[in-house]
Amino acid sequence: MELSGSTSPAHPMNAPRENDPTELDRFKRDIDLVDYAQRQGYTIKKESRRGDWHHLVKDDEHVIVTRKGDHQVYLNTGDDRDAGSIIDFAKTRGGDGHGLNLGQVRQQLREYLDGAPAPARQYPTQYATPPDSARLNGLPVGDPEQARQAEEERRTRLISEVLGVKKELTDRSYLHGRGITDATLESPAFQGRIFTAQQNEHKNTAFPLYNEHGLASVEQKNEHYKSLLPLPKNGIWVSHPTAGKDTPVERVVVSESAIDSLSHFQLRHGQDPKNTLYIATSGTPTEAQVALIQRVIDKQQPQEVVLANDRDAGGRQFNINYLNELQPARPLVPVAEQEAYREASRPVEWHATSDKYHTSLKVTFHHDSAEQGAGQVQQLSERVEKINQTQQDGPSLAVEIQRSTEQATIVRLTVARADTAQLEVVAQELYRQREQLRPAAERQQEAFLRVDYPLAKDFNKELEYTAQGLSAEQIRAAAQREEQQQESERQQRLAEAQRQEREQREAERQARREQESSPEAQQGREQDDKHFQTVLGATAAEAEQRPARSYRSEQEAAEHTAQFVHAKDAGLVLLKEYIHDNPPPAGRKVDEAEREDLRERARYAEAAAGVSLPTASPTEAKTATWTVDELEPNTTGRAEAWKAILDNSGYSMQTSQVRSTVDEQGIRRAEFDMTYRNDQPDIAIIHAIVTNTNARAAAGKAQYAGVSVMEPEADRAARQLAAEAAAIQPHNRDRSLDVAVKPGVEATTGDMPAAGPSAPGSEKLVIIRVDEPASSPGERGQAEAVQAALTASGAKAGEVQSTVDAEGIRHSEMKVSYRTDQPEIAQVSQALDAAGRQVGNHVVEHGSDRAERQAAARHSQVSQEVAPQLER
Repeated sequence: MELSGSTSPAHPMNAPRENDPTELDRFKRDIDLVDYAQRQGYTIKKESRRGDWHHLVKDDEHVIVTRKGDHQVYLNTGDDRDAGSIIDFAKTRGGDGHGLNLGQVRQQLREYLDGAPAPARQYPTQYATPPDSARLNGLPVGDPEQARQAEEERRTRLISEVLGVKKELTDRSYLHGRGITDATLESPAFQGRIFTAQQNEHKNTAFPLYNEHGLASVEQKNEHYKSLLPLPKNGIWVSHPTAGKDTPVERVVVSESAIDSLSHFQLRHGQDPKNTLYIATSGTPTEAQVALIQRVIDKQQPQEVVLANDRDAGGRQFNINYLNELQPARPLVPVAEQEAYREASRPVEWHATSDKYHTSLKVTFHHDSAEQGAGQVQQLSERVEKINQTQQDGPSLAVEIQRSTEQATIVRLTVARADTAQLEVVAQELYRQREQLRPAAERQQEAFLRVDYPLAKDFNKELEYTAQGLSAEQIRAAAQREEQQQESERQQRLAEAQRQEREQREAERQARREQESSPEAQQGREQDDKHFQTVLGATAAEAEQRPARSYRSEQEAAEHTAQFVHAKDAGLVLLKEYIHDNPPPAGRKVDEAEREDLRERARYAEAAAGVSLPTASPTEAKTATWTVDELEPNTTGRAEAWKAILDNSGYSMQTSQVRSTVDEQGIRRAEFDMTYRNDQPDIAIIHAIVTNTNARAAAGKAQYAGVSVMEPEADRAARQLAAEAAAIQPHNRDRSLDVAVKPGVEATTGDMPAAGPSAPGSEKLVIIRVDEPASSPGERGQAEAVQAALTASGAKAGEVQSTVDAEGIRHSEMKVSYRTDQPEIAQVSQALDAAGRQVGNHVVEHGSDRAERQAAARHSQVSQEVAPQLER
């Protein structure tokens, strides 16, 4: 039995109780977020004199760390959704960029506080000394209003430092260099919307960003220079209407930069002189900026919105999302005693995300029945198939159904970033489909949202080519050549990086060879080989007088190897490993105080739920939900592998079908239910499986990363009470159940065999891996020598499976089986131990199996020594 707060090798004495909420508060309070970020590669670019805020930079990411109450918080200035405490910072930046779950965050932050180096796993970060808590405690702590005022003062000070006293455009040299004429700059649309920022002798062109509260930030530009103040990106650059202030706006043009807006005006406005308002987001639009653009539309009520983003993967992604998010001016309607904007219905929604290589489109269909959803998915699949058929190099768009219910179906489409245009075609059709599905009163006027791509990469580049006198066709050809040149340079950089990586690997291999060829290393290998050959020679001599032991039948061999092979292929561990490896003391006797503690936990869980229920019957089915996350994007199968292991375990729990979703990063998150009954004789085994799985996941075991079992506290406490009195305990169970048919109700009263030397033996499986230099064809290597010696000892050694890597190292693997009750168990055990000590060999064996094997060998040796004396 395992009580909360009890200790085991997986839970040190000072470790907090699993999922203890006070531990998260301790992390927030005791960890210096600035110090933690610096260890993650961030550097301090600027900080206040009092130390109450810091500006951190890593690559192109700018993070502001400030104080909130008794802990620090951060904000990514380029993404207003990336903000929060040290918990959020660690969760979004761990896992080699793929993120961590909460259990992994707990483990990583525990290691940081303990000052110990983090173990090597998919987020290989090393920590040194623990943080200085005195520095944290010395930071000023104020109320929320004081913090808001301090932030407002900081924003005002930063903007004032950039703009100076006079907010005027006194230096036009940078804009002239970008092809912007004085006629454009003197248009009523841009008066007071572009300034010259001067700090000492340096002058930059400044574009102010506004929100509903006024000036929010400033973007500065110059030749080979671009900077956005380290403030929340919750403002937009917005012009006046081209016809002058306070005139009715007919059109809104949205682009990525103010330079592109000026260029678009200079290229297009004369051809279609509608009264136009220009908006720019200074790069990737944040959620706050999109909401602000919609508020501008609500206020100005334009007839159309033109999306004038770049002609590249990023610009197409922005357009895809604008198509979903922007709508005509929303009416204000009374809600209670206030007013709110009335949103149009969204029978279809979508959102595009991207990584370095791919762009994904998540589409959600809302419907009245599963049949209607199936029809919508079928229609989308047929459209994707037609798009794929037009591709010369074969299908490029991949479609995956992530989730489907009676009310909603979620589909994910993925394509290489270079082919993002294909997703834009899909988004345009979804846009038209949504308008058809909406009620007539909610439909947008035709062509309210329109995409206007430049002939070149962006509108400023098109302006440059136009100034050179190039025609439209010539501009397209020049843009294509430039794109090909950039792609060629990118490929050259990639090839150079790969070459440097190969050279570094070769240098590491050379250093390893020199180390392995040293006299000390060679002497050690010779000693190990000599000892190994001595042991194997002795076992081979004894084996000549007796036949080799084998399985009792081929069926028995298949039954005992099937589960192991499945677990190995899935990258997991055997069920019996996490039962026997440090099992909870489920078989020990508990005193009445502990019993009462468990009952109190169950009663408390009921009260917390606000429901008064009668005492549950032991025969009622209980449900625990297993959640299994994939460790890499665009992979699958972990949840099914864990479910198969539970299904094949031979114990009385049952599992449901796997349910799964895929997040925006491409990580599949799956779950399934496990049902069990507390009156089953193997309930202690089931209890050990659940508790040990959660314990190993919390301890950071690599095989358990992303795996957890969730259940009500009352169910856990009730199961723990049932486990202590169960007939089958982890230490006395019949191992034949590991691959046998699950016990039925009629078999629940059967007696279990007693544990000990007199009990029947069991079949064991071992994997032996051998790494050695590749030998000549026909020459017997070290792997074959190990195979022959183990067979001679009485074990059953399978075929040697080998591969040779690029470095000429042969990697071999073989399966070895034996029984703990066979007469030769002492020789088998001795040979396995000797093989494990030989350089290049690795014996993969469960710790509990090794202990049982060695105990059986000692018992066999004693019996052989005593038997002759008894005969006399």
